[in-house]
Amino acid sequence: MTLAEQERPEAAPAAAELAYQRSMDRVLVHRRAVMEVFVTDAVRLGDETFAVALQAPRAHSYYNDHTQRPALLDPLFLLEAARQAVTVVAHQWLDVSYDTSFLISDWTTEFTDLAALRARGDAPDELVIEVSARDLRRRGSRLLAATLECVFVVAGRRAGTSAIVAGYLSRDGYTAHREKSRGSIPPSSSDLPHTRLGATVQPALVGRERAENVVLTDVERPGGALTLTATLDVPVWHPAMYDHPLDHVPAMALMEAARQAAVLAAGDPAERHHARAFGATFRRFVELDSPVTVTVTPSGEARCTVDFLQDGESVCTAEIAVAPVPAGPDTDGGDGRAT
Repeated sequence: MTLAEQERPEAAPAAAELAYQRSMDRVLVHRRAVMEVFVTDAVRLGDETFAVALQAPRAHSYYNDHTQRPALLDPLFLLEAARQAVTVVAHQWLDVSYDTSFLISDWTTEFTDLAALRARGDAPDELVIEVSARDLRRRGSRLLAATLECVFVVAGRRAGTSAIVAGYLSRDGYTAHREKSRGSIPPSSSDLPHTRLGATVQPALVGRERAENVVLTDVERPGGALTLTATLDVPVWHPAMYDHPLDHVPAMALMEAARQAAVLAAGDPAERHHARAFGATFRRFVELDSPVTVTVTPSGEARCTVDFLQDGESVCTAEIAVAPVPAGPDTDGGDGRAT
């Protein structure tokens, strides 16, 4: 039985051992800026189980830029927290070298206790992510792929789960793979112009306050409510989504675009909509030098499918579930589970 399938009553002692005094080395989470590092500590619980401590930022221009009231921890911060947690685990305990590229193929996340994610406001929010590594594939001593299952624990409450399926390539292997799959050397984000592609969506309509955090332009609604198309426009100068130069659109930026598209399709008021579940399949790299169309279609009650199309092919598909923001301590049915 995995961490994602059971409660862990022994998690409390492990959490008590974790420290929040300082950030871990930025190389462990593939970040250039120290302020983009949220992991503060990590411990091993068993052969393939770990606990990672993180502190949420209080005044971040991206992760604290949302219109929800009462404020919840940004789901994109929580996705980034999971990414950082599994990256630390891979480097610290799975023998993945620091010059390895991480390639995410599938990522599923669900937040089952939105009330637990309510931001404190008067102090930094702290959380623990319990990580279980399974389906490890190796060639000799080198890790080729793994599934990392995460449990979000906030103030002692199990707030959700996440599962990341990742592959691992050496630096030379990554370069060769990219050039072979493209047929050419891909451009770097640092070489592209700092311009927007079209008419940016109004920030309030996607739950943001700052225009620089909006990643959708030129929205059309060909099928009426809950259906839309837009153009992907992730600013290559964005300090969080492009913390360092990349030769593709990062997975985190695609998840932000999927969240914004789902909230926009759900309609007003955006501040009352929270993306509570993400499911994504990344089929190939999203290139920087070719336009990407984002389409949204309803796929069930409070759910939609967000498809990313580039050069006539679907490069990524996400399933997003949107839920109302819990308004108060007792609005979640009494058992902490959002309704």
